[in-house]
Amino acid sequence: MRGTRAGAVFSAAGLAVALGSGAFLSPAGVDTAAGVGFGRPVAPIRGPGGAALRGPLNQIETSNWSGYAVAKFETGATYTGASGTWAVPTAQAAPGYSNAYSSSWVGIGGFCTNSTCTNVDSSLIQLGTDQFWSSSGGATYSAWYELIPNGPVSIPLAIAAGDIVTASLTDGPSATIAGSAVAPATKPSGGGHGKGHGGGGGSSGQNWTLQMSVTPPRGTTASWQTSVTYDSSLLSGEWIEEAPTGCIGRHCEVLPLADYATATFDLGTLTTSSGSSVSPTLSASEPIAMIDPAGETSTPSGPDGGADGFSTCWANGTTLSTNCPPLSS
Repeated sequence: MRGTRAGAVFSAAGLAVALGSGAFLSPAGVDTAAGVGFGRPVAPIRGPGGAALRGPLNQIETSNWSGYAVAKFETGATYTGASGTWAVPTAQAAPGYSNAYSSSWVGIGGFCTNSTCTNVDSSLIQLGTDQFWSSSGGATYSAWYELIPNGPVSIPLAIAAGDIVTASLTDGPSATIAGSAVAPATKPSGGGHGKGHGGGGGSSGQNWTLQMSVTPPRGTTASWQTSVTYDSSLLSGEWIEEAPTGCIGRHCEVLPLADYATATFDLGTLTTSSGSSVSPTLSASEPIAMIDPAGETSTPSGPDGGADGFSTCWANGTTLSTNCPPLSS
């Protein structure tokens, strides 16, 4: 899958995608608002034998995610909650494209199920912010949650660059591991996608509480909370800067990653299925680096001094950075 910049043409299926039109559809063919992309499980860039390629600092290379994940295949634990805080980055143009996108979020699931990432968990519950840039309207920002395979659902909070966002998701009071070791996400029971409509959960999954607060540099903190039902594998917790996906009909492509310069993530806690609340304690084996098919990269720093925070750095081109500065503890 490759993108040619001048005409914004994606050639995975020879499909011309007019990135300036905002005419993206969900995989189910439901319209979304202009500027809204879709989250997806991690998409590893694979080498011979199907194993994920590794970057210069041993990061897993993907086409859509950058950041950190803590996974059952490393720790032996399953995860029923995660939280994190980030500063909403400023969205700027990706050179050569009329529209560009990025998402910052915390989630459970959707990551690799083994160290070589030959298998990926298909369930993913996430909430975060979108940073969208358009040549016709400049930068716009929004908050959302998403229960894969459903589309994004708008969160009614005003978002602007520089806001401090704290988000958490918790399955409670007791966790159940749905189905087999890698459980598929439950099909939606109804409702639409995007534009703040529908996006319900499964019919017999875990009960999740989603929370978000937004604090402007000057102003009053605003908060939001909802409960949803969803079947998660509980196999990982993650903090991600993502290049969202856009779809026309059933054909989907990773979108150009907006120039967000640097994003910072200050991690909260992870909750295991035993009920323990633990620090993420990030390690050098857990970073995820992105090489967007449209020709941008997003590279995570090493963990900060407390091993519970990091930065990600945007760059134009396909060479991963080796000097993204860590978050100051």
